[in-house]
Formats: sequence, C-alpha cells, structure tokens
Amino acid sequence: MRLLAFTKPFGSIDAPELAEAVASVGAEGADLLVREGQTVGPADPDGIAVVAAELGRRGLTLDVVTTDFLDADADAERLIAACGEAGVPLVRTGFYRYDPAIGYHHQLKEARAALTRLSALAARHGVRVAIQLHQGTIHPSAALALALAGDLDDVRFYADPGNQAKEGSEAWALNFDLLGDRMACMGVKNAAWRSGPDGWTCDWQPFADGGVVRWAEIIPGLRERGYAGVLSLHVHYPTADPVAAVRRDLDHLRGLLG
Repeated sequence: MRLLAFTKPFGSIDAPELAEAVASVGAEGADLLVREGQTVGPADPDGIAVVAAELGRRGLTLDVVTTDFLDADADAERLIAACGEAGVPLVRTGFYRYDPAIGYHHQLKEARAALTRLSALAARHGVRVAIQLHQGTIHPSAALALALAGDLDDVRFYADPGNQAKEGSEAWALNFDLLGDRMACMGVKNAAWRSGPDGWTCDWQPFADGGVVRWAEIIPGLRERGYAGVLSLHVHYPTADPVAAVRRDLDHLRGLLG
C-alpha cells in the first residue's frame, strides 16, 4: 500500500511548493484536489502536467486527481485529457448529493447517466473514474456506490471509513468484500463524537489522535486481504501549520503499516 498526501490543506501554493510540501511530509505521491483556491483549478488543465512534473523531480507520483465534476462537460474533458497525458490513472468524480425533495430513484437515474458519460470520456483518455463513499450523497456506502455504478465495470471506488463515520458507519470488511478489486483508493482520516450546545456532532480531528474509526484494525486487515491500492491521508481539521499536521498524521499511518 502506497501513502499519498491529499493536497487540500496546502491551499493555493504554486506547483513547486506543493511538490516540496508533499515530499517533506514523507508521502510517496499525491492525491491532487482540483478546485478553486487550490494549486490547480478546474479551468487550468495544464496545471496537472506541471504538478506531475514537479512531483516526478522529487521521485514522487501523481496517483489521483480529485475533482468536483459530475458530468462530461467541456471543463471535465479538458482536465481528464490532461490527466491522461500526465499518466494519472484515477480521477475522482464530484459528489452526487442526496436531495429528499427529488427522491433517490430519480437522482440515481440522472446520476448514473452522468457517470456513464464521465466513464466513457475517461476511457477515451486511458483514465478511470472513481466514486468516493461520502456522507450526504446517494453513494455513502459500498452497496449504494455499487448501485450507482450499475454495470459500468470501468468505474472504481474510493473507500473512506472516516466519511462514513459522519453518517453512521459501515464495517470495513463488508466494504472490502463488496468492492473487491474495484477499490482503488482509501481515504484516511478520523473523527470523534462531541457533545455541544446543539447536541452531538461528529467532528474531524488529527488522525494521530485516534477517533471512532478503528484504523489499527483496518490497516492490517487490508494487508491480510491483499489490498494493493493507495491510501490517501486527509487533513480536514483546522491547523495553523498544514505541513506539520500532514507529516504527523502520515507518520502515525506509517506506524500502523509497520
């Protein structure tokens, strides 16, 4: 299992600085977030190759590009084409949010049609798309993500037990059994339940500080089951020093890997 740094906490620093940050935390590669306010925005597909080159100069790889694209529009085509040219194997889609006013079945039909177009676009450029298991969507669990993918065999899955803790939980072993070798990435983070004036909330916290997700059980369990994908370390909690925060959490993750 290879360790990636998710680039969200580093913000809008330029490509050389970003690559240096990823190298300095001890990651083997990057999961690059493409979004406004980040190193690469959705209207800057050429930035993908720049980041990939800067990582390569430091012996690192660009393994995943995380996007907010929900359909195969012109911006998605340009960015996915850039990923193909840069040798990025996996592009994460955006989130198909659940809206009870619309209803699951109608949303599923619309989202699957969009995902079909995205998957076909990615295939033309030698890339695969991945659905991330995420709270507040129509794909928060392995079963519902598989239902969304339907018969799109090229679609891969981005597991995320931390995200699932926000909506409830799901046994990691069940996730793995359902997703099998189509699980291409796993997001790594942790959270804790806290009581406040508005009741109980599930809040992100440093991975190194533990939390509700049983990573000390998940990591060896993944190894026993032969998982050979990537682990993407996420820092979503506020921090004055994102480099130090990512390094600390990544060191803890490396310790669990043994």
